[in-house]
Amino acid sequence: MPKHRPVSISLLATPDSTAATLYGLYEVLSTVGIAWENYVTGKPSSPQFDVRIVAATKEPFHCAGNIVVSPHCSIDEAGATDVALVGSLAVPNTHPLKILNDLELDWLMRQQGRGTIISSACTGAIMLAESGVLNGWEATTHWAYGDLTRIHYPEVRWRIQQELCVSGHDTQIVTSGGAMAWQDLALYLITRFCGVEHAANTAKFWLLLSREENQAPFTVMSQGVPHNDGIVSQCQKWIAEHYEHPNPITGMVERSGLSPTTFARRFNRATGYRPMDYVHALRVEEAKEMLDIGDDAIDKIGREVGYEDPASFRRVFKRKVGLTPSFYRRRFNRRRFERFDGLHPSSGRPS
Repeated sequence: MPKHRPVSISLLATPDSTAATLYGLYEVLSTVGIAWENYVTGKPSSPQFDVRIVAATKEPFHCAGNIVVSPHCSIDEAGATDVALVGSLAVPNTHPLKILNDLELDWLMRQQGRGTIISSACTGAIMLAESGVLNGWEATTHWAYGDLTRIHYPEVRWRIQQELCVSGHDTQIVTSGGAMAWQDLALYLITRFCGVEHAANTAKFWLLLSREENQAPFTVMSQGVPHNDGIVSQCQKWIAEHYEHPNPITGMVERSGLSPTTFARRFNRATGYRPMDYVHALRVEEAKEMLDIGDDAIDKIGREVGYEDPASFRRVFKRKVGLTPSFYRRRFNRRRFERFDGLHPSSGRPS
């Protein structure tokens, strides 16, 4: 950590920024070196980070959710910074991010050229990808944007299942995954610049719980990025209703009227999945729903989604989800959340 000044962090805000991530990062990082010391130890304190919210201009604007953001300065006024951080963005997961103002993208590129650490939380990685700073490097983002990022930003080596991804020259690029993964990102930056003790104290003060190392257990198969291949669409509709078919790929190939090789190539180009990977994903998604809401035996669930061999089902499920079926059930079954029912009046919503 620099001895003579706090580490400077510039949080880049845009009209698409989500206030929860923007202000969550701002509040947690701003209190490192102050909160624990003032409220717990009583020792002399000084901020370890100089955190600023920067934007294209200094004028206040409304971000996602109609929340007013008042930047501390414009990106032109910000000057040099140790960390440039883009928080979560409320953008569709069906098409690339459309930036109306190139100032932000140019600023990110300039920061990269200066050796600044370039970081993002959740969907902020899409802005980094749009600017080009991620090209050739590993990165992660929210799992729901996996199809979008793979198709529209192929120069980036996406590691969607990872909760936190560090890459680039001298580990210059740091990206985090799902919406609440900004907390892991904050703890990483605190550890990197201030040490383990500050990170541990911050986690205790703000009740930042330990999270998964990857996003796989939370991932739900999305509808994917729309495509115009009618034959593939018809096959997707068929397999959605026949995923338990003993020969699912043969069934889709027969309905497509294409050769197996041509079908596989077109299916991959349209969906981003190899055909068998797509079938496994559908089957596992259906199994997760059964585990979420019911109490059927795990072997029975495996057979119902298309796996006659229980070991094969468990192996595929663990590979896709990162948890065994039994552990997934303990974590996400509806019974886990029933305890909250007793914490509110039976009348339900307020009148």
